[in-house]
Amino acid sequence: MKQLTIAACISLSSLVFSCTNAPKVSTEKVADSATTMPKEVKYSANIVNNKKDPSCGMPVRAGILDTIHYNGKVIGFCSAECKADFTKDAAKKMASVEWK
Repeated sequence: MKQLTIAACISLSSLVFSCTNAPKVSTEKVADSATTMPKEVKYSANIVNNKKDPSCGMPVRAGILDTIHYNGKVIGFCSAECKADFTKDAAKKMASVEWK
């Protein structure tokens, strides 16, 4: 009986020590940057034919995040929202485009 008790204590102590050395698993949620942050693609101002964003008037040299090909021209926009605004009434917006 004494040997059985000693064997049980050894088994139990090795089990306890092996559990405390196990790697800790974090339960904290970590945001996946690929799914939460949009990928920013910046275009160079020299690839577009306009001087300013036709939707908001921002100069394209300040940054272009989206483009569209329209009537053989490449038009740059500062954001996807400005591009969407342009596509709602492109013919009207084309009249206000400031060309290079």
